Amino acid sequence: MGSAGKTFQSSFRGPATNVRVKRLSIAKTILKQYAISEVKDLDYLGGAGGFSGAQIWKVNTSTQTWCLRRWPLSHPDRERLDWINLVLAHASSHDCPFVAAPIETKSGERFVHAGSFFWELAPWMPGIADFERDPNDRRLQGVMSGLAKFHLASAQVNLGFQKSRNAAARLLALQNAGAQIENLGRANTEHELECVQHLRRIVVGKGVAYANQLAGRLEPMTREVFPVQPVIRDVWHDHLLFTGDVLTGIIDFGAMQIDNVALDLSRVLGSLVSHQPDRWQMAMDFYSKYRQLSPKEIRLVFDLDQSAAFLGGLNWLNWILLEGRSFESADHVEKRIVHLILRLEA
Repeated sequence: MGSAGKTFQSSFRGPATNVRVKRLSIAKTILKQYAISEVKDLDYLGGAGGFSGAQIWKVNTSTQTWCLRRWPLSHPDRERLDWINLVLAHASSHDCPFVAAPIETKSGERFVHAGSFFWELAPWMPGIADFERDPNDRRLQGVMSGLAKFHLASAQVNLGFQKSRNAAARLLALQNAGAQIENLGRANTEHELECVQHLRRIVVGKGVAYANQLAGRLEPMTREVFPVQPVIRDVWHDHLLFTGDVLTGIIDFGAMQIDNVALDLSRVLGSLVSHQPDRWQMAMDFYSKYRQLSPKEIRLVFDLDQSAAFLGGLNWLNWILLEGRSFESADHVEKRIVHLILRLEA
């Protein structure tokens, strides 16, 4: 970084607390391990509205803007992070300019291990996660074609044939949902957010009978063998960046796993067009122009989506009402819950 220490300016606001000073110092130390241009300023963004536990810094240099990420202690481990970065490096160089691969350190590693955490530096992806502001067909087509291109590239890294582990996990969760629903129904679960109480009434009202109905639909899919490959798993509205109508970034690949592409399709469509069956079909058609879907995969998309809405609501209620978890952004939590309410009511 040369003389960066003399010209470095922090964009932190408010008093320079010990925590902020320490955070700034650690980030600067990590950045010295990369051969990047002189750092002009560093903006700590916390979790940037996400729920993964990762911490994000926006790094501006004299020539480029970067994203410095500190992964949470809980995940991923070194082997998994190596694999994620391999997939991203391959995809970003194979028709996926909207994917940012972490760059190598001066010693040739794609991440830094320091202070018990893994750190990585990648190009800052342009754009805003604002699909809901203007959910036009061109944007939807961009998401589906981008996702298909990513799947085509990631399949070149790993491709196999096996049963869907996520379908099996969803089935088990549905089969075990009865005790959680009972706890939510009888516990003293008052909460200041009306949307939380509204979601509780819906989930408890649907009850075990609905969970069993979803399990009955999903169970045949758990016995099927599918083509499996790296999938993003957590691809949804807030991880899709647009510049105008162009998809310019897909971000946050920490949940990546080997499974069928139906998992990503159910996640993204449930997030973007869950209440619009006609646009759902349009989106599937957009995707199929690049990667054909088998009838089994199409059915798996729908079955995974149905279970995701119910189990998602159940999980959030458990986290908030029974476990008493706290989250960095109450606004983002409320937004997620309202979206789940709309899906379940539809």
